Amino acid sequence: MTTIADVPADAIEAARRGDPGARDRLVGHAWPHAFRIARSILRDADLAQDAAQEACAVVFHSIAHLRSAGAFRVWFYRIVLREALRLDRKRALCTLFAREPQARGDLGETIVKLDVRSALGKLSRAQRAAVVLHYYAGLNSREIAAVLGVPDSTVRFHLARAKRALEGLLCEHRLPADLMEAVAGAY
Repeated sequence: MTTIADVPADAIEAARRGDPGARDRLVGHAWPHAFRIARSILRDADLAQDAAQEACAVVFHSIAHLRSAGAFRVWFYRIVLREALRLDRKRALCTLFAREPQARGDLGETIVKLDVRSALGKLSRAQRAAVVLHYYAGLNSREIAAVLGVPDSTVRFHLARAKRALEGLLCEHRLPADLMEAVAGAY
């Protein structure tokens, strides 16, 4: 699987200079990554598609303002995360005002299915963002800090707390020893 880091610097530079074909190719390459990050944050494919579309539109229209091709990766993930969190806040407000009763699952099920996405959904937004950016996007804590606009130590704190919480949530279901590979593999 390719990553956003696989985009050649010369392709980013061409897009920065205003080459419409380069911009189209860059957005085409960025779309699946934007969607996967947004889906991991939002846990909803329709909202993730909206967030990814918005993020790609921002990339398309703002690439000329990017300082350097080397900054693209962090810049891109910051835009995707901002759009996903914006829609997540909007969804939370809509849910608050709608006050619809939540559907209950079948409590009589005899087999419990492990759902890593569900476990990730129980993390705070900051923890979920840190986990997704680290294990899916492959960013280190310094890069995540740049995306989130927080200190590196805060990112390390969120990652440690998230790992502890996921271990607690998932170990009940006897996960394989390497928890983080299971989490990363779910996306």
